[in-house]
Amino acid sequence: MNYNIKKYFPFVLFVVLMVVLHLVMGLNGDDIKYAKILNNQTIIEYINFRYFNWSSRLIIDTLLAILARQNMIIWKILDIIIYTSGIYYIIKLVNKSYSKKIAFFGILLFLMYPFYEMASAGWISTTLNYSWCFGLGMISFIPLIYESQGEKVNGYVYIISFLALLYATNQEQSGALIFGFNLLYLINSLINKRDINKFNVLAIAVSAAALIFIFTCPGNSLRFAHEVSYWYPEFANFTIIEKSYLGLVTTFGNLIEQKVIFPLFYIILSVCALVKSENKYLKYFCYFNIFLILFITIFNVFIDISILETSIKSLGSVPEVIKNSQAMAVPAMFKQVVNATPYITETLKLFTYEGIPKVNINSIGIVLISLYLLISSCIMLFKAFPKDLFPLFIFLGGFASRFIIGFSPTVFPSGARVTIFFFIALITLTLMLIKRLYDENALSVKWQFILEKSILIIAVLNYLIVFAITFIKYGIV
Repeated sequence: MNYNIKKYFPFVLFVVLMVVLHLVMGLNGDDIKYAKILNNQTIIEYINFRYFNWSSRLIIDTLLAILARQNMIIWKILDIIIYTSGIYYIIKLVNKSYSKKIAFFGILLFLMYPFYEMASAGWISTTLNYSWCFGLGMISFIPLIYESQGEKVNGYVYIISFLALLYATNQEQSGALIFGFNLLYLINSLINKRDINKFNVLAIAVSAAALIFIFTCPGNSLRFAHEVSYWYPEFANFTIIEKSYLGLVTTFGNLIEQKVIFPLFYIILSVCALVKSENKYLKYFCYFNIFLILFITIFNVFIDISILETSIKSLGSVPEVIKNSQAMAVPAMFKQVVNATPYITETLKLFTYEGIPKVNINSIGIVLISLYLLISSCIMLFKAFPKDLFPLFIFLGGFASRFIIGFSPTVFPSGARVTIFFFIALITLTLMLIKRLYDENALSVKWQFILEKSILIIAVLNYLIVFAITFIKYGIV
């Protein structure tokens, strides 16, 4: 027992940190509404109404209505188990011959995810639709993960994975991802002339049926029309090009606004491609990419700091002594820097602009930056993993899961919670890149030390920020 605890200590630590985080979570947002939803109707009546008037997420919505009525402790226990399970199986997938150091890297990377986004519509409401679909989606892959690593699968695992599959495919993004990756697994098996996994075929059939159910559900079309009129009336007249703009720019806007996961992924990817390259022009390309992402990230920090003065002075609850203090000179100084480069400032601000801007030099610039980050990531992934297309498929699958939100009128109200699958894809790829660097001894002892300490510091700071926001904004009242 002590050996297992020591061996799997990274996961024990993660569970402890998640328990601490969940202790301060309180009922909020749509959870309050869902807690009352079965007061005057039966579950059957509720399911019937949702199907014909609102949503195809019948499994998720039913469990949501039931859990919201209970004490939050039930949801908290389930949430920790499901989310941690998803993370465990991602790390297991990457970390085949178990390395405690790589497991620690994985845990630290997942601590960088802004988990407070799972409260944006209410803790229970958001997690059941997003982080649970991630966790249960990974559990649905257990038979394939075990098979790929030559491990035996017990009968009860198939039952658990099948139930997880039914739940995860009830959500559009995770349903499409599960279908796509299972299809790729099947194609790979056929190409390499391996025995076809029966659960793999079952998963394809179930996820395909789930997607058909989603597309034919009458409630989804009614909800779409309602959300267009309520959230974004202009959306009804948008062309495919305009919706694609929303999908592309808001996707990278979410990644850059978070300022941690994507920049870290892009830098480590550039380093990995740099190490693999013998072409001097490709080396220059990688050096430029490191400079570009650092510049974009740092300049966005400057923009954020520059608006602090205006934001603080607009808050009536802030004492006048703070508003008039010398500390206000700091954001004023950054404001001067930002104002000195209007093209860069106005272009980068479009990452968070809620709408379709006019076609001008700024809007063209933001599209080119987004396309460059997308294409350059694909090129470097191909270089970093020259004989393995799976990492590229992970990246493109994660990107597609968020890009498609640009075709929804709730692209802005949905916020960053709908980017969770892309964030997780980037975390997974970052872990794969780090493992490759270590496996190939591509980093000196000095750079290994710098990488380890940097990721540790970033993870700890990010967890503290997540805890603070959770406690202050979404905590127990």
